[in-house]
Amino acid sequence: MTIRYFRRVEERINESAWLIEQKNTVTEYDEDADVGFIGGRIQFKDGSVFHFKEILIGEKRHYRFHYMDGENNLISRWDTAPHHKELKTFPYHVHLADAVKECESVTLIGILDKIETIVIDRLEDLS
Repeated sequence: MTIRYFRRVEERINESAWLIEQKNTVTEYDEDADVGFIGGRIQFKDGSVFHFKEILIGEKRHYRFHYMDGENNLISRWDTAPHHKELKTFPYHVHLADAVKECESVTLIGILDKIETIVIDRLEDLS
């Protein structure tokens, strides 16, 4: 399962190649144990940067998806860090520039979809 998921992530990143200035991804996995890690950094053509880390242990997922503008200002960070226990969606939450909000579990592919829309909108605004 882990290898197939990582391949889908890589395919999704490659689909956005026309929006990407630079990318660096690392994957590690143990197929027998169904454990894996994917992480990296993507800089988009609008100057925004996406740092991501996802750890899969069987059916469990832990992640940190950190998206910043070209001046390193936080746009959004989705994560599963075990803080913000007051939120109904604990441990899932999203950090915004001015708040932390409830958020259902997200996937790396889903976040890439959101970011692609943002980058396209920004590039259209620049032209």
